[in-house]
Amino acid sequence: MGDDILLRALDGSNPLAFLAALGTLRLLHLGEPDARVRMCWERVDGSWHPELQGLHLDEVELSDRLISAQWAPTDAFASIGKNLTVPGKQFAPFISEAQRFATRQDRRTADFAAAFGCETCENPAKGRIQHTELCFITGSGHQDFLGTIGALAASVTPAHIRDALFGEWRVERGLSMRWDPSDASEYALRWDDPGPRGAWAVWGANRLAAEALPYYPAIPVERGLRTTGFSRRNRRSDFTWPIWKGLAGYDTVRSLVSLGELQQDTPRRDVLRAMGIEELYRAERVRIGQGANFKVSFRHARAV
Repeated sequence: MGDDILLRALDGSNPLAFLAALGTLRLLHLGEPDARVRMCWERVDGSWHPELQGLHLDEVELSDRLISAQWAPTDAFASIGKNLTVPGKQFAPFISEAQRFATRQDRRTADFAAAFGCETCENPAKGRIQHTELCFITGSGHQDFLGTIGALAASVTPAHIRDALFGEWRVERGLSMRWDPSDASEYALRWDDPGPRGAWAVWGANRLAAEALPYYPAIPVERGLRTTGFSRRNRRSDFTWPIWKGLAGYDTVRSLVSLGELQQDTPRRDVLRAMGIEELYRAERVRIGQGANFKVSFRHARAV
């Protein structure tokens, strides 16, 4: 059995697939931090796919390993509710508890808390915290951010994980985090009304992608809250991510995705290649619809 395994169903140009790759690496790291599992990206048939090294597992064994991993502690999120649209006075106790119980061996709740938002950054007009820009669902249409993460935790099986990493990405009804650009159902670009169809999703990919949230903490700045990996330009919000050739472990990947150079209008390729980054993708975060009847999605990514 080889030491490397190609996650051939994950296309690095898709933000959902990229986040799923990061979530996979994080779960493997949490399970065996001394195993030095590392990831790189290989170009196969014109697309970038993640490759893991440091494992001695086949596809079935990897899927089983992941399903029994240290996933997001969804029970710890109960005090917030189903969504991140809560006032600071409700979010603050959650932050305090997460910090209080964080240990060197298990800081999962604290890492998710840092990714969700900040109790000191509130939207005064709405009376609730500013939250991560990776939060695309806030309760509209019975789609809840934390509720969906919890439902995925209860529903995803090893078969879902295997399909997400190696299969054909079969979709099932509901449980979408809306990170797949195919969720951007714009009326003007379709022959039918996408509303009645509802949300469909690759459950395994969405569950793995949710585990990537700790890579992207939300940071208070002078004018509110900024999410790692996002940049704002001319009222646009763009998510940019790197594709790297050299093998990188969990801590190195955390550094790569947070590089300031990624967010430049025209990133310096010579600087990035010196760090092993071969490609950059950028996807716009868009709001589709009017009034309260809107959805948030990613547009299809473009190489930068």
